[in-house]
Amino acid sequence: MFVANDRHFQMPMFSSIDSLPKKILKRLEASWAGTFYEQVFVRIDESHFAVLYSDEPSRPNIPVNVLVGLEILKSGFGWSDEEMYDHFCYDIQVRRALGCRDLGEGHFELRTMYNFRKRLSQHMQETGENLLEQVFEQITDEQLAAFQLKTDKLRMDSTMIASNIREMTRLQLLVEVLQRVQRMLSEEDQQQHAEAFGPYLKGSSGQYIYRLKAGDVTGHLQSVGELMAQLTDELAAHYGDEPAYQVLRRVFQEHFHVNEAALRPKVGEELKARSLQSPDDWEATYRQKRGEGHKGYVANVTETCNPENELQLIVKVQTEPNNTDDAAMLNETLPALKERTGVDEMHTDGGYNSPDVDQTMRELGIAQIQTAIRGRKPSAEKLSLDAFAWELDDESRPRAVTCPHGQRAEVTPGRMKDRYRAAFDAAGCEGCPFLDSCPTEPLKRTPERVLRFSQQEVDLALRRQRSVEARASGQNLRSAVEATVRSVKHPFDNGKVPVRGQPRVGMVVLASAAMSNLRRIHRFLAEKSAQEAEKGSQRGTRNDTDESDSSLFGSLWRQVQVLLRLFTLSQPAWIPGIR
Repeated sequence: MFVANDRHFQMPMFSSIDSLPKKILKRLEASWAGTFYEQVFVRIDESHFAVLYSDEPSRPNIPVNVLVGLEILKSGFGWSDEEMYDHFCYDIQVRRALGCRDLGEGHFELRTMYNFRKRLSQHMQETGENLLEQVFEQITDEQLAAFQLKTDKLRMDSTMIASNIREMTRLQLLVEVLQRVQRMLSEEDQQQHAEAFGPYLKGSSGQYIYRLKAGDVTGHLQSVGELMAQLTDELAAHYGDEPAYQVLRRVFQEHFHVNEAALRPKVGEELKARSLQSPDDWEATYRQKRGEGHKGYVANVTETCNPENELQLIVKVQTEPNNTDDAAMLNETLPALKERTGVDEMHTDGGYNSPDVDQTMRELGIAQIQTAIRGRKPSAEKLSLDAFAWELDDESRPRAVTCPHGQRAEVTPGRMKDRYRAAFDAAGCEGCPFLDSCPTEPLKRTPERVLRFSQQEVDLALRRQRSVEARASGQNLRSAVEATVRSVKHPFDNGKVPVRGQPRVGMVVLASAAMSNLRRIHRFLAEKSAQEAEKGSQRGTRNDTDESDSSLFGSLWRQVQVLLRLFTLSQPAWIPGIR
């Protein structure tokens, strides 16, 4: 049964933390733990997770905000589950961060966290809802409002995230699949197929590969493929719903080509990047970037970048198979980002442009500013459309255009959708120094030169113009996002997360991003506190009388609180208003 946790708002009369020496307690409150409690823990809306629990009267749940807080701390510090649990049991800072002021309260078994993660993943796979993502965005939106940060300008970058899977050769992967299929079979079926499986059960899949010579691999691939073809047909009726059989069918289709004549292993480009990389992680894919191979996922990070902000925060994290194009991730998240943040400028690198992105940007009224632009560069011998000045209507479509020589022409629709033409007076083109390289074409029947173009070409020209203007300003708002990406990956050795599967990888990356935001907020508050302390010392400290009055008032107030608490505990439970 779901019950929200609000006990941390009730200050105990005596606690382990409050019994610390005053100097140590003050340092604890000024540490990251105090900031985490105030800026993350108390902002966690537990109601998002109520769907994971039964509505029937039953034992109350372990506090969800404690479990979510521990997930954030685990990813942010790169702890293992055992380290996370030990820190919860014995670390005063972690206790303070999670609203537990007494070391003797709030304990639970580590398997509770495993069950919570399992329910989160199942809910995401069944409904498509990522509850941890909802809470991350809810916390971040409250932080943005609390610090009055402007969100009209955002920047974005992606990075490779390695899944916690073994590095396998192609043949080793196929042998591993065969071994798991054999373990899936009943004893009767194992005996029936004992001879066929025999060569592949002499040790692990790695040991099987170790005994092969380099020239033997092709022949063994052929033998494995023939056995897989046989098993795929024979086992479908009784084992079709088993995960091991589904993996067998998938890898057979991905690695072998079958026709009426024969079966052969696929080669070269016939093998797709989306093919299975490990039987333990069905969503992980393969991608080459800058000459290096990556197996796993890609994380796409979006953060604020308005120069007027005193700090910048991550507002969106996406995790997809690593063969997903950057532009596809941008296009997918733009509508939600527009609704949440009101963004009107998006700063990206050259990998984020596509016709679909241009159309979405145009519809939402967002200007994309790129540090570089993917695609063919314009010819140096001919004027490109970015040399023209464009006037747009309310829907960001071309209304008029002015050539480099200063002549203006109205834009009219062409014969096909999203095609346009602009007719310039031929007399005005006489003596133009750009005439030889001008993309306009003279008409035979009328004294005009016509410029024909598409909406896509205009979008590209505008992006090039914005890119040039951004470079000329000397202010690169996108570059700092690379440090943000590094901060999110930093807790994981070599960018390899300790989990498998897209749901869990996404949760871990989200939690690390939440901790990155917390560190920025804590650093900002610490610097602000130091500045205020310095200003106070310059103005001079308060006089002794004020200090004495303040100390006396504080002492009296603490005594009143204690007396009220004792009075409350001594009253019968039936008196109205007394608990």
